[in-house]
Amino acid sequence: MTLATSLDREAIIASAAQLPAAPQIMARLYRLLLDFNAGLRSIADLLKRDPALTARIIRIANSPAYGSGGVGSIEDALQRVGFGEVYRLVGSASNASLGDKGLRCYGFGGEAFRRHNLFSALVAERLADAAGLDGRSAYTAGLLRRIGQLLLDGIGREQLPTAATFVECGAGRAVEWERRTFGVTHYAVAGILLAEWGFPDDIVAAVEHGHSEGGQISRLGRVIDLTDNIVRIAGFGLTADESEWGVPQEKLEALGLTHEKAKEIQAEALARLEVLEAAHKG
Repeated sequence: MTLATSLDREAIIASAAQLPAAPQIMARLYRLLLDFNAGLRSIADLLKRDPALTARIIRIANSPAYGSGGVGSIEDALQRVGFGEVYRLVGSASNASLGDKGLRCYGFGGEAFRRHNLFSALVAERLADAAGLDGRSAYTAGLLRRIGQLLLDGIGREQLPTAATFVECGAGRAVEWERRTFGVTHYAVAGILLAEWGFPDDIVAAVEHGHSEGGQISRLGRVIDLTDNIVRIAGFGLTADESEWGVPQEKLEALGLTHEKAKEIQAEALARLEVLEAAHKG
């Protein structure tokens, strides 16, 4: 079964109203941090627009990962973590609001979805740093590249019978099911959303084309493509069509990296993930 009509850009943007506001706040924060005149007050005022996000940030800032206790306001949290860390902190807190009910159409739970996103962000950031690219852009692309699946799952819940979901009829790959059902892939949906929210073009392009199916892939897109491989090897793939693929030598060489460096990055990201997960539970 397919939808009555394929999703176009307008329908995708309209459906985005069902998504949490936190990723959009991340986009505004990204732009704000590029402004040398922006101060703590302007960042705090932005974050206060989402009380749930603010509460998560304060809780994480009170964890041992950031010094344990004493943070009672968003201003205190920002002063503790500093401008260099604030974007990562907000990204981690934003991710905590995604997929609370799981993604039923795809057949995976919310916790698996969030762990996948955060680990992807950590891997992508470190790969970018090692390749001489912007770590913040890679972190963003890694964290939000699955946002399209979250939106498609919400539409599918409302309009598809259970028998038509990927988890029930998804012979083949998830992207093939998406094309048959919605007329669009989650890569394209994510690109539309991130562009609409005001993320830079290089992040949008990396999310849209940073995978093995892409045509012209930027260096940031190659980071995201390689991130996919490392995430799967580490056991954070989400669906049955995401089995362990290994890390092709040509992908490493395109970024000037080695297998040893990829293994080092995977270990560093796993260690950081454990720290952040403990912070969220604290």
